[in-house]
Amino acid sequence: MLDATFWVAISFLLFIALLLYKKIPKIVLDQLDNKIAELKGKIDEAEILKSNSEKLLSDAQSKLEKSDDENIEIQKKAQKISDDEIIISKEKMSRSLINKETAAYSKIEQAKNDAINQVKKEATKIAIETVEKILIENLDVKKQEEINLSKLKHSINKLENTN
Repeated sequence: MLDATFWVAISFLLFIALLLYKKIPKIVLDQLDNKIAELKGKIDEAEILKSNSEKLLSDAQSKLEKSDDENIEIQKKAQKISDDEIIISKEKMSRSLINKETAAYSKIEQAKNDAINQVKKEATKIAIETVEKILIENLDVKKQEEINLSKLKHSINKLENTN
């Protein structure tokens, strides 16, 4: 008369009664509450870690932006210093070239003056020797003695030394 479904239903009701008698639902609910509280604590801790991480990230980003600004400023200063050094170097090179050019012109002028003086000396020497030769050839011995060639030679030497 009683079939298997009836006995399964009775067993189920007895099982439920046993669970209620042993307070199993309360234990399960307490464990679930504990687990929920534990998970809530972990979530709160994760939120705190997240807010700390966000704060650290924003600090790092502001430091990065600041360092980028400093980097740009340093690059500008370095470029200005480099440009100034280039200008100074160009000015020094220009002055050096002008000084070398001036020195070269002075040396050329001195060499020119030395050459002119040397040519004058040689021309005077040749002229005096020619005059002496002409006088010796055209004058007789008596007149040569009168003129006294040694005095003439002495005068020639004086002229040579002044030039």
